[in-house]
Amino acid sequence: ADRVFGRRNRQANIPGFRPGKAPRAIYERTHGAQHLWSEGAEDLVDETYREVTQAERIEPLDHPQLEIKQLEPGKDLKVALTVAVRPDVALGDYGAHGAKVAATAPTDEDVERVIAGMREHHAELRPVDRVAEGNDVLTVDIDVEIKAAADAPARTLTMARNGHLELGRDYAIPGLADGLVGLKAGEERTLELTFPDDTDEDLRGKTGTFTVKVSSIAEKVLPPLDDGFAKTVGLADLTALRKAVRDELAHGAFHEARDAAADTAVAHAVATSEVEIPEVLVQDELDHMVGALKQRVTARGTTWERCLLQAKKTEGEVREQWREAAARRAKSLLVLDAIAQKEGVTVSSTELAQEVALTPLAQQDPQALRSPRVLAALARSMRDRKVVDKLIGLD
Repeated sequence: ADRVFGRRNRQANIPGFRPGKAPRAIYERTHGAQHLWSEGAEDLVDETYREVTQAERIEPLDHPQLEIKQLEPGKDLKVALTVAVRPDVALGDYGAHGAKVAATAPTDEDVERVIAGMREHHAELRPVDRVAEGNDVLTVDIDVEIKAAADAPARTLTMARNGHLELGRDYAIPGLADGLVGLKAGEERTLELTFPDDTDEDLRGKTGTFTVKVSSIAEKVLPPLDDGFAKTVGLADLTALRKAVRDELAHGAFHEARDAAADTAVAHAVATSEVEIPEVLVQDELDHMVGALKQRVTARGTTWERCLLQAKKTEGEVREQWREAAARRAKSLLVLDAIAQKEGVTVSSTELAQEVALTPLAQQDPQALRSPRVLAALARSMRDRKVVDKLIGLD
């Protein structure tokens, strides 16, 4: 209480006294004394809590719940602190997962398929005065009339204005591109098409009358496959292009195989381990999952409230639906923690600094990754990856 009084007295405005110079009796007569004891108790509890957790090597999972049992002048301070701690994990034979990183080497056909896609991307569109055919690109306006029940008016939707539609490609509406073969610029065609099951709920399975007006037709002219094309994509020649594509495909195949082996190894480690999952960790994982969904919803240009309305769910129902998945994620974190401790897997400050330097966010905003919480999360992610790499033999 004396320490709190000194701090508060320096901030107090008491007539006749400079800040920090009022006697305690005068201060208490003006502002009361109870808050001095309460704040003093909180300071003492904070200091004692840190000392106890460090001395006993307790790993709290959340802020403690404080209950003051006795707080009176001249008597001992008595408090009760309740905190969720990291539970013990009974690890199984986590090394017996049997998964191996077996990447499939890219074939010549794979390489040529990627290069063909690159040529498509650099294709030139040349207007033609003939009927649409092959892989032509049409500039179109598309309106759709959705048939409704007998007693309800039809709905009209605008699907495109001066949109590009390429023949020979699959679109969300089956039959749309194929139905335009043979048209000329300035012509119009009506198609009866059915919306597939993966469209919006209010459209799936319904039949629509698609009115398509073609304003122009262009043919795709691919660039020749030669050293000149390689130079347009930043490489010296065609040989260097094929090598770069093959290396990139091999890199992707390795990481795909690594991720598959990692999933198997972690699933085995979790399934063969036993641990009581604290509720606070489940709720924390649910917070992360819901937060990530909210970010994706915002990035799509809509709102979280509209997303819930379309799903016909409350946020509470979403959290309950994901609870089992959140519990699995929480258990995975606990199991990886236990394996890291047993195997002595750590992340050094040098490794963390190097990772931070390579993070795009840090390059955009050097201050963004100075938060201790953000750095701790990054270090944990790095450590978990090192644990999984050790499990699948990549350490």
